[in-house]
Amino acid sequence: MLTSLAKQPLFHFLLAGALIFFSYQFTATPVADSITENNDAIIRVDRTDLLNFMQYRAKSFAPETFNAQLNDMEPADVQKLVQDYVREEVLYREAIKMGMETGDYIIRERLVQKVEFLLENLTTAPFTASEVQLQDFYQAHLEDYRVDAVYNFTHIFFDLQQAGLEQAKIRAEELLAASSQITFDQSADYGDPFPFLQNYVDRTRDFVANNFSVEFVDKLNTLVPAETTWQGPIASRYGYHLVLLRARTDSMILPLQEIHAKVLDDYQYESLLQSRREAEAKVVGDYEVQINAGVFE
Repeated sequence: MLTSLAKQPLFHFLLAGALIFFSYQFTATPVADSITENNDAIIRVDRTDLLNFMQYRAKSFAPETFNAQLNDMEPADVQKLVQDYVREEVLYREAIKMGMETGDYIIRERLVQKVEFLLENLTTAPFTASEVQLQDFYQAHLEDYRVDAVYNFTHIFFDLQQAGLEQAKIRAEELLAASSQITFDQSADYGDPFPFLQNYVDRTRDFVANNFSVEFVDKLNTLVPAETTWQGPIASRYGYHLVLLRARTDSMILPLQEIHAKVLDDYQYESLLQSRREAEAKVVGDYEVQINAGVFE
């Protein structure tokens, strides 16, 4: 009977199952022990973790401030902070397990930024410069230290929409002949409403050009400032204007002695940037780049 039973497929199936069961019972690691040994299933929370978590969450990196804040927290608030940290850590680990970081350009970009930051901190930029180096840097970047022209004036506007450009000019010329008694503060009492400002005080060339026209500013630059003398008419894209130009500061490049600290800051920043570029180039140089010919087709 045993011989015939041994020949049955069901007997073979049950025997194999029993062998697997007993083998597992004697060799398998208990589930609890397995979790303990698996570092991915353990989240250890220390004070440094919480401080870093607080700073990143606040987007403010001030260790002393947050250390004091943590000291002043009630136990319930610390527990809530731990729960928030653990929740974030768990979700992060689950995302990594599922490979969610792969192919995500935002994550890729963030990782690139972190390496850039790392390279920046590994480079050593010269934080001091000799006067010769500073002078050379200043001369190479003169236009960076140019200040715009600044104007102080008021105007009386004659709108070309009223009766055409030529008539606007005639009206302006007529008022100019009788303008000697018009003060700076009275300009709004004459002419037509202007779509922008009446008085321009400490306004830059670009600001004035945007409100009038480049040609208007070019003409303004030919006038001699005067406290009470009206000048013009000057054309803009809107019509003609009489102008009482009180002051004008021409565009100029600030001398090095006036902006020494700023030039030094710029020199240090450019030096650091150049050091980082060199570090990046060295890293890139360690890779072999193979470009498929089809890229250029």
